[in-house]
Amino acid sequence: MNILILTREYKNDKLPPCGGTGIFNTLLAKELVKRGHQVTVFGVNKTNIDFDDEGVRVHYTKNLFKRNFVYDLIRSITQKFSFLMPYHFKIHEKEKRDISRRLFAYIEKNNLAVDIIECHDFEGLSLFLGKKFPYVVRCHGSFSVLEKYFGYKVEAGRKHCEREAFKKARNVIAISRFSEQINRELFGVSRFKLIYNGINIQEFQPDPNPSIIPFSIFYLGNVSLEKGADTAFRVFARLAAKFPQATLQFVGRETPYKAVLDKEIQAQDLTDKVIFHGYQSKENIIRLLNSAHVGIFPSKGETLGLALLEAMALAKPVVASNLDSFKELITSGENGYICDTDADFVTHISDLLTDTTLAETLSQKARKTVVDHFSIEKMMTETLEYYTTIIQNHN
Repeated sequence: MNILILTREYKNDKLPPCGGTGIFNTLLAKELVKRGHQVTVFGVNKTNIDFDDEGVRVHYTKNLFKRNFVYDLIRSITQKFSFLMPYHFKIHEKEKRDISRRLFAYIEKNNLAVDIIECHDFEGLSLFLGKKFPYVVRCHGSFSVLEKYFGYKVEAGRKHCEREAFKKARNVIAISRFSEQINRELFGVSRFKLIYNGINIQEFQPDPNPSIIPFSIFYLGNVSLEKGADTAFRVFARLAAKFPQATLQFVGRETPYKAVLDKEIQAQDLTDKVIFHGYQSKENIIRLLNSAHVGIFPSKGETLGLALLEAMALAKPVVASNLDSFKELITSGENGYICDTDADFVTHISDLLTDTTLAETLSQKARKTVVDHFSIEKMMTETLEYYTTIIQNHN
C-alpha cells in the first residue's frame, strides 16, 4: 500500500519535541515500511523541512498561523470575545482548508498514488479531506476530550474543528475501550474499530543484567500537572522521609510547571534527590528505565498510556493513577498497582521497594501482559486489515 500520515507530530531530532502521538506515528510509519509499504508523513507545524527517516518520506510545512502573523493575530483576538466566536471558528476552518489544499498539491506534485490517509483526532486536521482519498482518524486524544474529561483549558476553535471533522469521519480507530466510550459520548460516533496501541517488544526488552538504582522512582512523561508531576513529588516527599536513599527521576519534556516544582523541591530540601533527565531519545529512555526500581504514572488523564506500556514491557513494577484507560492495562495487585490517593502510592511503592519477591512477580506479569495483548505485531496486523477494508469500501 501507499500510505500517507497527516499529522502535527512526528518524533525525530530534526523536528520539535512531541508527545505520545508523534512517538506513535514514528513507530507506525517505520513498521509499515518494514512490511514493504510506501509511507509518506505530511506534517503541519512550525517549520519547513524534508528528510528521509529509515525509508519514511517526511515532509513538514509551516501552518497558516506560523506563516501569516495577521491570521494568528485574528485567531488570538477573536477567541477572547463571545460575539466574535463565529469569526474565530472561521479562521480555524481556514487553517484546516489550507492544510488540505497544501496536502493535495504535495500529492499531485510528487505523483503519489495514495491508497489511504491516516490522521489523528486532535485539532480536526481531517475536516476538509473530502472523499478524494479514503482516510481514517485514530483517536489518540482530542482537545475536546482533554477539556471535558481531564480539565485542560482548550481554545474553542480547536474543539469546533474536531466536532465538525468527526461529523464527516466514516472510519475511526479507538485505541482503548475508554477512548471508544468518551468519543461516543462527546461526538456521537457510532462505529469504531478498536485497535490497542502496540509496543515493540524486541526493542523494549528487559536488561538481563540491569544496573538498578536502588530506591529509584522513575516518572516517564511531560513534567506537567496534567501528567501528575505534582502528585509524583508529593508522594516522593513522603517516601524520602522513609527511605533516605530514594530518588525521584523525571524523564520527559519540561513544561513551565517545572519552575513551580523547583520551588517546592528547594523548600523541602530535596534538590539532590530529584533528577530531571529532560526529553530523551527512545534508546536513552530504554536505558534509563532499565535502571529504575519502580515506575510511577500519576497522570490525571490518558486515552491509553504508551509510557506505562513501555515500562511494563521492560518488566518494571509500576504504580498508576485510577484511570479507566490504565485499568485496561493493569489488574491491581497482579501486574502493577492502581492508586486512588497519595497514600495508596506511598504504600504500594514502599512495598515494591522493600519486597523483592513481590516486585519481581508483578514485573514479570507486567511484561507478559504487553507481550500477550499489546505487541506491535498485533497492532500492525489489525491496522493493515482495517486499511484494506476501508480501501475496499471507499466510493
